[in-house]
Amino acid sequence: MIAALTFGAPLALDDGRTVRSCAFVPKSNLPLSAACLVANGVREALGRLLASELDVELFEPAIPGARERRLLLDGAIVYRVRGRIGDGFVIVRAGDARSLVARAYGEEERASNAPLSDLEAATLERIVLGIVPLCNTLCGTLGPVTRESAERAACDLATYFEVRTTGPQRIAIGFALTKDPPETVDERITLDDLSDVEVAASVEFASGSLAVPAFSRLAPGATIVLDTTLGGSGVLRIGDVRFARGTCGARDGRSAIRFDVDSTAAAAA
Repeated sequence: MIAALTFGAPLALDDGRTVRSCAFVPKSNLPLSAACLVANGVREALGRLLASELDVELFEPAIPGARERRLLLDGAIVYRVRGRIGDGFVIVRAGDARSLVARAYGEEERASNAPLSDLEAATLERIVLGIVPLCNTLCGTLGPVTRESAERAACDLATYFEVRTTGPQRIAIGFALTKDPPETVDERITLDDLSDVEVAASVEFASGSLAVPAFSRLAPGATIVLDTTLGGSGVLRIGDVRFARGTCGARDGRSAIRFDVDSTAAAAA
């Protein structure tokens, strides 16, 4: 299971400091790329259905607890979408439903908080059904779409994310799944997968130390005495890793290093 670090509400201490409690919570396995694809589809669908230019923002997938699920779906209008992989939900809370209907009729905001009329409810359903095909990304091949009670959906919901329009009048549409996708573990990388990768190597054939005063007096022509002999063993380094040990010399007019038996193990030690 993948966990994410979260922080609670700020708590004021007696000494004037403000702290937040932290906890690890389960993290959804739903790929963020899938949620982004749905969010982009919502932007295009709402722009077409409401005949207006809209920008949206995505609240990434999460696994809400029982209390959070009840709060998210309290009084919401919920559609269950049957899918080959699993069921999904399209969730529109009451305030967002009124805002969607108002935008559909060219109004900035609905003046009344009264329940939707039959005509307004039909308008909202048409908007939601225009968004439902986006669940194909989440649920696989889609089946029938039915209204679902908020209480039942709160019990079945596992993974949830939200797409909101930006601007002064924000409208949120929630998407949920009845089960979180299984965690996938990729196959181990083999040497064949790295065959085209180049690494920088260097050979240390002599070493020594230099005091700070002597270092500050270095100038062109200065001579540094090394602690090791030039004919001694050298170390092959890959980056900062001591990879192997061998004997330094020359071959065909070029500097070379010949590895000793078990030189890799010796260098690592």
